[in-house]
Amino acid sequence: MASTVKAVTKDSSPLSFMTRLSQHVYLYRPFSTTLSPTGNRPPPKLILLCSWMGARDPHIAKYITPYQALFPSTPILLIKSETQHVFQPQSAWPDMQVAVPVLRDIFGSEMLQPGSDNFGSTTTALSSSPSTSSKEEEEDPTLLIHLFSNGGSAQLLSLHQYLLLSQSTTTIHLRLPPHLTIFDSAPGQLAYSPTYRALSHVLLPPPSRSRFPFWIFSPSTLRRLFVSPLLHMWVSLLWTSNFLSRLFGLRFLESPLERAAREQNDTTPGKGRAEREKGRMYISSEEDELVNHRDVEAHMEEARRQRAGKRGVIRGEKFAGTGHVGHARGEENAGSALRRRM
Repeated sequence: MASTVKAVTKDSSPLSFMTRLSQHVYLYRPFSTTLSPTGNRPPPKLILLCSWMGARDPHIAKYITPYQALFPSTPILLIKSETQHVFQPQSAWPDMQVAVPVLRDIFGSEMLQPGSDNFGSTTTALSSSPSTSSKEEEEDPTLLIHLFSNGGSAQLLSLHQYLLLSQSTTTIHLRLPPHLTIFDSAPGQLAYSPTYRALSHVLLPPPSRSRFPFWIFSPSTLRRLFVSPLLHMWVSLLWTSNFLSRLFGLRFLESPLERAAREQNDTTPGKGRAEREKGRMYISSEEDELVNHRDVEAHMEEARRQRAGKRGVIRGEKFAGTGHVGHARGEENAGSALRRRM
């Protein structure tokens, strides 16, 4: 299939080894694209990284380097996350518009829904018979997804929703190919203090380094004094709305974090985000101050209950002494752990 991916630019940032396709989407293509097995399982055709909210380029690059060493011939697609992507998912669709052609170039018909036209050609549509479902159950994963925190979880869901949206505008019905997913410090539930800390890291300027009493009048300090109360009010509203949602079962009041956690375990045929997921690993730590490890473990147990009797291994790795989204930099890379355990 001819490539439809359009490069935007390359820059001098820590991600300069990648091609920037949009404001939040980057693509790394290795010099050699011949996929050679490195173990019992063939390497993935693509690694999809969904970074955490407000992640800085130098930090993201540290997680890409181990994957380049582990899978030297595999392309890497990066989708960055900002605050608006978590609370307004449709704001990510312009980025998904450039990410989807990358997936289509690499996976081709593996992304087609049963009953969909073969990319608009005159060939016969894919069968949607029960035998097709049985064959899909035996498919091997060809995509490795590593999402970080609730920001990465939100972006993966936005990609899934964008693919579903395409079904209403074209005869080409797309979905994610068979994949493995690493949930890194995710998904978390809405708790007041962790949510405030997470948002303050992104929305508040760093504290002033000026000496007393000059730091009192610095622009950074004045901005923090103004924005902090507003941020507390916002988190209070989110917490109250989510509490009422749980109390009365009102889905329209649930927080974006709760919605994302619920939808990540959806295996509804033709619509569920996890429909074609062939394995999953959760990595967490008790020292994580932004996402409670108990929330991660509860989500893992819920995923196991929903998938009882189905193909696919769901495992968890708890790291010691690592902070938020810092677990993969512990004793071993998460991708290596995934290959060893699944």
